[in-house]
Amino acid sequence: MFCLKNDKILPVCGLACALACLVGCLTPEKAEREAEETARSLATYYWQKQTGSTNTFEIARPVDALTLKIALEAVRQGVTNAVFPKIDGVDPLAPDTNGLVRLSLEDALQVGARNNRKYQTLKETVYLKALALDTESYAFDTKFTGFLLGALTGEPEIYKNSAQAGAGASRKLENGTTLAGNLAVDVVRMLRDDWHSLGLTGDFTVTIPLLRGAGRDIVREPLTQAERDLVYALLTFSRYRQTLTLSITKSYYNVLEYAQNRRNSDDNARRLEQNWERAEMMFKAGRMDRIQVDQAKTDLLSARQTIITKQQSYEDALDAFKITLGFAPDSPLALRDEELTRLEQSMANLATNQPNALAEFPVESDALNAALLQRADLAVTRGDVFDCERAVKVAADALRADVTFEGGGDIAEERKQHKPYGGTESIFARMKINFPWDRRRERNAYRKALIALDQSRRTYEAAEDDVKNEVRAGYRDLVAARALYENKVESLKTAQMRVDSNDLFMQSGRSSMRDILEAESAMLTARNALCSAVIDWRLSDLSLRSAMGTLEGK
Repeated sequence: MFCLKNDKILPVCGLACALACLVGCLTPEKAEREAEETARSLATYYWQKQTGSTNTFEIARPVDALTLKIALEAVRQGVTNAVFPKIDGVDPLAPDTNGLVRLSLEDALQVGARNNRKYQTLKETVYLKALALDTESYAFDTKFTGFLLGALTGEPEIYKNSAQAGAGASRKLENGTTLAGNLAVDVVRMLRDDWHSLGLTGDFTVTIPLLRGAGRDIVREPLTQAERDLVYALLTFSRYRQTLTLSITKSYYNVLEYAQNRRNSDDNARRLEQNWERAEMMFKAGRMDRIQVDQAKTDLLSARQTIITKQQSYEDALDAFKITLGFAPDSPLALRDEELTRLEQSMANLATNQPNALAEFPVESDALNAALLQRADLAVTRGDVFDCERAVKVAADALRADVTFEGGGDIAEERKQHKPYGGTESIFARMKINFPWDRRRERNAYRKALIALDQSRRTYEAAEDDVKNEVRAGYRDLVAARALYENKVESLKTAQMRVDSNDLFMQSGRSSMRDILEAESAMLTARNALCSAVIDWRLSDLSLRSAMGTLEGK
């Protein structure tokens, strides 16, 4: 026989309590790891379900993003052997002879997806919604509990102690039924008297809502909404990937356009300087009056001022582009000028080989239908209507009476040393009814839900109209951009012939300085306009794809 005296029971119980506390604790590291695994699993499942992708949805930024920032900072500080990471889809990065790392458009898109701050925030939002979904799903899991209850009363010399160890389980079913049960053992009696002594208690209850709060749709509503919120977060992220691709592309070409305008201004200033020098020589030879020489000098000074403003605009646009990519404005980054040359050649080939600007697109009616089906942001707005419809059903359910069936039983068994079991058992069943005599808050909530439903429908209708208008405008913009491009090509040809003709006339004395200066100004305007037309045509194409929801995001 094994027995503990009173003075032994307290240390044993204290040790048991300490062990129970240690076992029941969850360290912050383990909590973070488990939450990360859960969120990644849920986000990946719904991401693959929505997009058909086989990739894992990760919240952490790639390691190469931080490495790239470190390398750029090293280059900025003058380090010559900075180590650049290898990034998938990006050409090997290294500074050129000017100490600048030059990015192609594809490089910028890949790097921007890694470093853009809002891009990362939206990914984190997906994880937060995944954790919220896990929290809601926990409501329908079987919950197990273990407990150790102890008490000490009386004078210090006389110990009156008791302790119970037990376990419980509960589960809420999706129809609203709740099952719960507990089982407890008197531990102190076993330790104090005899292992053959036993005190046992237990209970089991069933609660079934029959009216208010009953039904799978009503009970699962928080879980359903959590699932929808995760899907919406993924759709929002997916849409932002498309808009980010378009935004980076626009910013990239915007910087290239400023750079090209700067080069055009340089060339214009060089030609005006040659005209002015020639005018000075002709003045000294008596072949030109002073006023024409002064006109040439005035236009030259104006051209030099334009160079200054174009350079400032270029630097401002480049710094803004760096911020778009998620880098500091003083990062040693620059763009590849050959990207503009490649684009000009590509647009020239399209103009030659395609009969019209819309050759790669479906008819407008099909494009409208595709946009309504594929636009992720419109899907979120449409989902809000369904959410409001469910909210109305939940609010209507809250107006009903509370009718609940409760049933269960409990047992209390006791066996003292070398004696048979003895105890009590009981079962019960009862019906609880709470009539809906006071439902003012529920009444107001129901009316608010109806209003919210009407508002969501109007919002969705407006969103549909905006999408249709965006697609229709995209078709018009693309057609106009193609036509403007062809017009600017002809304008540049005309301006070039005008400059060449005036040069010949100037040499023969048949042209005035004003004619030459106007021709040079028209030439500069035509060159800048053609560059802008090339970029506008390309961006109109991408904007239409984005409006249809078919633009591929990074």
